[in-house]
Amino acid sequence: MLGMGTLLLVACKDDVAGPRDPGFAYFPTAVGTWVEYQVDSIWRDDEQEVHDSISFRLLERIEEHYVDPAGRPAQRILRYVLDDQDEWVVRDVWTATLTERYAEKLEENMRRLKLSFPLRKGRTWDTNIYNTDKELPVAIKDIDVQASLGSMALDSTLVLENTIPANLVERRDLMERYAKHIGLVEKHWTETITQPQFLPNGQIIYRVKGFWLRMTAVAHGHP
Repeated sequence: MLGMGTLLLVACKDDVAGPRDPGFAYFPTAVGTWVEYQVDSIWRDDEQEVHDSISFRLLERIEEHYVDPAGRPAQRILRYVLDDQDEWVVRDVWTATLTERYAEKLEENMRRLKLSFPLRKGRTWDTNIYNTDKELPVAIKDIDVQASLGSMALDSTLVLENTIPANLVERRDLMERYAKHIGLVEKHWTETITQPQFLPNGQIIYRVKGFWLRMTAVAHGHP
């Protein structure tokens, strides 16, 4: 059986050398750190004649440190949504773990490898290596670059993108931007399958099934 160190060596690859700073500041762990997002999501299933969307405000806050069942230091993250009365209501609980080699999150009971250290431009890994989802390789496109989101000016951000090219049937696009001392500040995620249907009159129509998600940070804070 592969050990954790060997597994990560298989999963990650450095293509370009970079600075000595491993980049831990892009994945803060301090209790009280929070980010508020505007979330817009669309899903579509032409076969079932479903086409819907939703927009809402989401707040993620690190609530406490604890030791997970594997004996590792971890953080418990409460995720709140803003209801019709402008009250923050707990939606669910996620967890996060930061080590010298990787940062992971348990999202909707799905364990994902979010970052692989040391952070370097060109570094690649499979974000789904710890779960049963289809492989989704990502690579760091930019690091330590300035960016602005609405009224927020960010001095240092990291951008990662998937490395799977789209084809005529399947599209799996992922972009995540992290900011130092804040964490995730922007996410675009698309997963769709497009199937052609040939009609008796010779016409071809395309049926789509999938979703589009966009998260954008609008405010943040830390202790």
